[in-house]
Amino acid sequence: MLINSLEDFLLSIPTAQGSEWTALEPFVSAANDYIKTTLIGSDLYDYIAALTTDSNNLKSTLRNVIAYKAYREAIPFVDLIQTANGFGVVSNANIAPASKERVERLLAQCDQQLDNAIDLLIYKVMIIGAALTEWTKFTLFEQLTNCLFITGIDFSEYSSDIAKKRQGFLNAKNDMVTAQSTILAPLISQAFLDELILQNRTNTLTVENRLIVNSCKRILAYISEEEEKEEFIKIVLNHIAFLLEKYIIDYPTYAASAEY
Repeated sequence: MLINSLEDFLLSIPTAQGSEWTALEPFVSAANDYIKTTLIGSDLYDYIAALTTDSNNLKSTLRNVIAYKAYREAIPFVDLIQTANGFGVVSNANIAPASKERVERLLAQCDQQLDNAIDLLIYKVMIIGAALTEWTKFTLFEQLTNCLFITGIDFSEYSSDIAKKRQGFLNAKNDMVTAQSTILAPLISQAFLDELILQNRTNTLTVENRLIVNSCKRILAYISEEEEKEEFIKIVLNHIAFLLEKYIIDYPTYAASAEY
């Protein structure tokens, strides 16, 4: 594991200084397994863990993800102890237990830090060729990257609510993936959409295709809003059609499609 002691844990969360490692260790182990089995896979995890230098801070970013996840899960338990008569609150003469409201704010902050750390990890993996190659071996890689948005940070740049980062992206993802098939594919063709998704998930977008992807993202972001802005969507769809028609030589996959 990347975190094997309280000292390792404190590199990510210095305010946990008063914690007992024996109390945190089970949560760190569970977080480690969760990140490996649901987000990055064993190949990428092992690649990062084996790095002898960390010029891109890839190892420290993964350590942060694990630490934030572990801390988030541990917080509801760290000041409780089970007795023969039920649960009690751990306290001492110098430190009083935090109020419910302060604990809730801490949990919310952990959620935000975890989301940001996951997005940052994905971003770094996407731009480091060797790391991305290891991620593509993960059985869930295609499922995690089947939307033209891959991170919440990217999604927030197109959303009217900039506070909607990773959780907002995850909440909207199913609707956006459906829209890719039902709104975008009928216009640009499924074959061309597949090409865009493949280039997007492997960080190989051509200049021409990036132009189309940016317009597609604008549509997907608007679809994720509570009220769809149909007129705006039509305008952007027409803009995409115009670009494809005017520069058809730059889009051979679309040119060879039945939709064209």
